[in-house]
Amino acid sequence: KQWYQRRVRGVQCSFLTRFLFDMTFSLLVLVVSAASCMAATQNKLLRFPEELSTANYVILNPDMSSVRGEISVCTWLKKRLDMDRAGIPWFSYAVSGGDNSLLLKAQLHNVLIGSGTYFDMLFSTSIMRDEWYNLCFTWKSGRADYYINGVWVYTGGVHPTGQLPLGGTLVLGQEQDFPGGGFDNNDVFAGDMYQLNIFKRKLTLGEVTEMYYNGRCAELCRALSYEVVLSWGDILERGVVKGDVTMEDDECNNWSVVSDVVDLLVQHLNTRPR
Repeated sequence: KQWYQRRVRGVQCSFLTRFLFDMTFSLLVLVVSAASCMAATQNKLLRFPEELSTANYVILNPDMSSVRGEISVCTWLKKRLDMDRAGIPWFSYAVSGGDNSLLLKAQLHNVLIGSGTYFDMLFSTSIMRDEWYNLCFTWKSGRADYYINGVWVYTGGVHPTGQLPLGGTLVLGQEQDFPGGGFDNNDVFAGDMYQLNIFKRKLTLGEVTEMYYNGRCAELCRALSYEVVLSWGDILERGVVKGDVTMEDDECNNWSVVSDVVDLLVQHLNTRPR
């Protein structure tokens, strides 16, 4: 009787082990499918060359109708050069008859023109070379904030009011003096850009901080993804790449995670009781 009970328990354990393995393998298949999808669309960065030129930028014409009085723009940046003389522009939105309706830089200042009024927002924080930073500008008429790595860095007292104009041109990596042009070699970004998203509302400090602590390789949480009006995938698909700017594979590679899971499964399969 004891031999029979041990035999039954052995069969039950073997069945349970096999069941858990099959379930894990099924989940692995789903992870592989999701990873291949993301690698094909999102897992790219834009590289702006270190040899500065006004020919290097990305340009597109986004629909800004849903962000006229409220907007957030967040990205990951890595600068390649130390450029103390310039603010390192990474986002420039300009309309006909003016220069920058919204200009975002990695240091010195940001600019917003709301309903025709010019607002210059100075800040003193700068970023180091060859390091990834999360930059986030959030604005709702009457209040602007700027965050670097989830930390509030805008201490100025200027808070733009009004509305952003429609029908503008968006340029990444240069500062426009008129839509699609008027570039200056002193205002050029050199480095890598990844996961730039435009949101249709002013994000909270908690949302910005969570985005940073989730890490550069994490996808946006589902709640935030519903607020995106121009995604990184949209930019890569619709943006026109000029000059020597290139689209490169990013270090965020889900396949390395999948490979680790496969190795663990194979190890488990080889060591489980027969």
